[in-house]
Amino acid sequence: MVETLALIGTGMIGGSIGLACKKAGHVKRIIGYDTNPESLEASKALGICDSIEYKLEDAIKEADLVVFSMPVQAIAEEILRAAKCAKEGAIFTDTGSTKAEICSLVKEKLLGMAPVYVPAHPIAGSEKNGPTAASEVLFKGKLTILCPFENTPAWALDKVASFWQAMGARIEKLSPEEHDKIFAFTSHLPHLIAYALAGLLEPRHAPFTAGGFRDTTRVAGSDPALWTEIFKANKGPLLEALKGFQEGLHKIESSLKSNDFNALQGILTKAQQFRRKVQ
Repeated sequence: MVETLALIGTGMIGGSIGLACKKAGHVKRIIGYDTNPESLEASKALGICDSIEYKLEDAIKEADLVVFSMPVQAIAEEILRAAKCAKEGAIFTDTGSTKAEICSLVKEKLLGMAPVYVPAHPIAGSEKNGPTAASEVLFKGKLTILCPFENTPAWALDKVASFWQAMGARIEKLSPEEHDKIFAFTSHLPHLIAYALAGLLEPRHAPFTAGGFRDTTRVAGSDPALWTEIFKANKGPLLEALKGFQEGLHKIESSLKSNDFNALQGILTKAQQFRRKVQ
């Protein structure tokens, strides 16, 4: 049970955390803070937060657990700013979809400060945004990755794991670097490909699209500014993933040019077998 939770960022992810915690009865009080007043006030009107604050320090000072749900480029700075006004023993966590850069920026600077930071990444989301898109079941059955440091106290790690599990999430642990390499392939590259494919077509092609195109490019409806920052934060691993994808495309291109349709079918069959394993 969390006495006081502070949501720093009350958009779709932060809002879903608030609703899920209330549904689970895992939090007694939720304080909201967002740099966007409209999002902040909507979170109060929608019952996501019990109270809202317009200054970060006012949202932080009484919180036992603080969740930072905002674009990845802002997380490290906000964590360090909030750490100055956090109470002793407070736990910080976040929802950023890249981890190595954030962790490298805050790890040493947080030493000796009041809060304990346990990096996290819930593998759940939507191309929609804002508190009106929040869902109390967003995390149910979904994976949340925790990326603790070598010196993360066990009690803080357990507290954060229990927090996500109360919302129905499953827990896995990875190092920040391993996390970013994996999600370059499983999340960031698919978004990049979706944007590239959607960008190939002209407006006159829209009436001729159907399920295949729409399913493949669904995530291209996500916020371009948000994803530009994610691609920037995970540039190295993403370039490696993109290199592997280009090599795969080259194999397909070569089999088509050489009329080697047995090789092409083998490539497609291997891909089909993997896809069937993905729930």
